[in-house]
Amino acid sequence: MKLTAILQESGHKETAFTSREWSQIQELVRVLEPFAEATDLTQGEKMVTISAVAPCVLSLNHHLENLKGTLCYLGGFIKTLQTSLQRRFKGIFVNVKMAENSSSDSQPLPFSDPQYLKAAMLDPSFGSMWVTHDVLVDDNTKEEVSKMIKDFILKDAVKVGPTTPRVEEEEEVQETEPQSSLFASYHSKRQKKDSASTPHMQLTHFLEICSGQDCLHFWTLNKHTLPSLFMVVLF
Repeated sequence: MKLTAILQESGHKETAFTSREWSQIQELVRVLEPFAEATDLTQGEKMVTISAVAPCVLSLNHHLENLKGTLCYLGGFIKTLQTSLQRRFKGIFVNVKMAENSSSDSQPLPFSDPQYLKAAMLDPSFGSMWVTHDVLVDDNTKEEVSKMIKDFILKDAVKVGPTTPRVEEEEEVQETEPQSSLFASYHSKRQKKDSASTPHMQLTHFLEICSGQDCLHFWTLNKHTLPSLFMVVLF
């Protein structure tokens, strides 16, 4: 390697990494690279970040689970890191039924607020995809988790939102969508579908059309077609 050659040529051969150390570094990069990505995603100043918390945490846990038994040197590190992740965000793992609440403390678990789950499902970047891919439970339990989050959202929607979409304004907003957008196909699909009036039907429609769009852009375009959900997003 170039660094090793430079160290040898400059008389510092003893400081060069061994083959074992290079392998350890490569494994460390493999383990931590997704953590760097998650850190960048959740500390953005000009984007929605609360909705990324649960998907990031559960995706990182899934990543560590998949690495078990595949590394030569960092098996213990992976177990320690996963244990730390699950302890730090235990409220999320308990809420999605991946862990039991064994604490006798009356204080709420860290990150146990359902807001993290609701925000994730109402972000079109994630929708319910994170439940499908990264909630590591059986399919029936996943359905229970998904239904629980939907019920949270619908309960809030009934409290805060109007239920009748304003079709005239929807058409006006849709016409302003950039036709060259990366998500033009999604926009076209939305224009062809009628939005329903009840919160339940709005949520069903939302989960059908969300496919990775930018959260702020999506809700700017759909605030009149999904008014009840939009009010939940605001509050």
